[in-house]
Amino acid sequence: MRLEFGGLAFRLEQGERALLLYKGQESLIAECVLSGQNKISRDGKHIPTAVGEDLCFCGYRLSDDRLEIVQEGDGLRSTVVFCRFKDCSALRIFQRIENISQQEIAVSQVSAFVLYGLSKDSLGALQRTYLYRFCNSWHCECQPRRTSLFEAGLYSTGHASFRRIYGSNKGGWSTKEELPQAIIKPDGGDYIMFAIESPDDWYWELGECRQGVYLYTGGADAFEHEWQLRLAPAQSYETPAAAFCTGATVDQTIAQMTMYRRHIRNAYPADETLPVVFNDYMHLSWDSPSEEGTRRMVPVAAELGADIYVIDCGWHNEEDGSIIYPYVGQWKESNKRFPNGIRQTIDYIHSFGMKAGLWLEPEVVGKDCAEMIAYYPQEAWLKIDDQPVIVGGRRFLDYRCEAVRTYMDGVIDRIVNDYGADYLKFDYNQDCGSGTDGFGDKPGRGLELASRAFFSWVDGIRKKYPSLIIEGCASGGQRLDHFSTSHWTLISSSDQTDYRKYPWIAANIFSAVLPEQAGVWSYPVDSWVKGFAPTPEWVRAHVSDETVIMNMVNAMLGRVHLASHLELISERQRALVKEGIDCMKRLAAFKKRAVPSFPKGFARFGDKSAASGLCADEKMVLAVWNTGGDGKAEIMLPDYVSAQCEILYPASPATDFTFANGKLTVILPNRYSARCFVLYFGKK
Repeated sequence: MRLEFGGLAFRLEQGERALLLYKGQESLIAECVLSGQNKISRDGKHIPTAVGEDLCFCGYRLSDDRLEIVQEGDGLRSTVVFCRFKDCSALRIFQRIENISQQEIAVSQVSAFVLYGLSKDSLGALQRTYLYRFCNSWHCECQPRRTSLFEAGLYSTGHASFRRIYGSNKGGWSTKEELPQAIIKPDGGDYIMFAIESPDDWYWELGECRQGVYLYTGGADAFEHEWQLRLAPAQSYETPAAAFCTGATVDQTIAQMTMYRRHIRNAYPADETLPVVFNDYMHLSWDSPSEEGTRRMVPVAAELGADIYVIDCGWHNEEDGSIIYPYVGQWKESNKRFPNGIRQTIDYIHSFGMKAGLWLEPEVVGKDCAEMIAYYPQEAWLKIDDQPVIVGGRRFLDYRCEAVRTYMDGVIDRIVNDYGADYLKFDYNQDCGSGTDGFGDKPGRGLELASRAFFSWVDGIRKKYPSLIIEGCASGGQRLDHFSTSHWTLISSSDQTDYRKYPWIAANIFSAVLPEQAGVWSYPVDSWVKGFAPTPEWVRAHVSDETVIMNMVNAMLGRVHLASHLELISERQRALVKEGIDCMKRLAAFKKRAVPSFPKGFARFGDKSAASGLCADEKMVLAVWNTGGDGKAEIMLPDYVSAQCEILYPASPATDFTFANGKLTVILPNRYSARCFVLYFGKK
């Protein structure tokens, strides 16, 4: 029997293996390894597997938006689930396995999605098939890099080699080195994009086999992540999902993935209007907010148009900001920094018509926080060999422990009900490493269970306090996977402290995160040295109008995190900030419908110019940056040949640009400067 669903075709015959048909090749749709089994591949490759070879089709379930293909074999039932969505071509795919034997089984590896036949295994095809990997790290998030499969190490030797091209993460920072997504451009075919939805361990692989080049995606496994799953009779397990979509161009492919992300993202009614956030951390309070400093900045933030004022790290401990992190974990107000109580300061914020936010790191306790270390039982910690995991001065909490959930429930109740906060910034500033064996699991499996328990707790907080806005941050953008971002209202894109480097991140970030979620810092008073207190004279000498404009354009297409000593800038510069904030607010509804465009391709660190756009309703809003070049940027926009082009921000000074025959030519005045344009057909 042939069955088609979501653009894929399957051959399903009772008693035989279920096969996915793609480009004339047949793919097994499920791979799995049981501990103690013969490993078919002699190398690090994740296919083929003995269970995958032995599974036999026994049924399917089909509805408008879901296909489940069921196979059985070797005491295991495998169900691969394909989900589709009304307004995009993306599929969400995962595998559910169930122990149908009479004894416990141990699982070492389970695929989410496998696809064979991406490319021929020939020298020419490998040279003409390209892979975009999304490199990621601290201060340099979302950096796609393109290479051919040949350059990456597949050579068409005439025999299936041991070589694999793979991406992997191990630990609690899911994106500390690379995003769990990639784009493949096969020789002569459409672009293919996949993304693995895991907040911790994940793995993907490209390699050669007799059917050509294959793609394997999955979560944790024994080979890469010290993971093992034990299933008692009748127990089941679901893998992390993998999203999969195609398109004729990079932009079209990412557009499909963008629309898919909107389907899986949790709704936050309190964030519906995309309120503007002022956060006092970057180039302002750093780790040392105070009652006096907050009262000084609140009227400034309100005047500029901020809707939320966030007091970041330091509202909670008596230790100095420079040494505060090893002591965090109680989450009680600091009497030294807020002598009249944090509630009075939050009430002051509210008196200006703004919501108030507080920062916390709910997954950690400082290694020197004696009160909480004494309070929590031993099962409260992520542990290896019965010792707590300690990284960067922090212990890590295991939300499977009732004492952890109970205490942190009380923290949230206190912050919301007693302190009056409307917004929480959840940070996660260290990676816990391989995981925990504290409950008898392998570390990778322990981490998987602990992560899911934490996000389940987050969902409970959202349900209890539906008007609470929760931001997700992991030392900037070290948790940009789909699973994590779907749980937050908005996320931090980076901790980059230099506004001149931020365009190389901001220009790419919408390939990974929704525009209505991607928080980008805007700090016009970029004072460089942490702890330095700029004077009005210093600001006049170092902060130009173009500095202010570039900071605003950096955040224009996403969610602004306004910051720095804005009380010191000139009236003209305050007007530029306010104009930028007003523009962002007018774009809010548009951003929630828009898909990204990358008319100059992806930005790279060191590029002399960059551009990024959002498209919807026959309109493009386009940010253009000069990042150290001669100021001239030429951008080809063939889809907008007959469109009108206008400057969107700033209204002045005048911008030297021309738009003709689909080519936008911009002359930017400074080595580091930026402008925002709008291109539209008909009415704006």
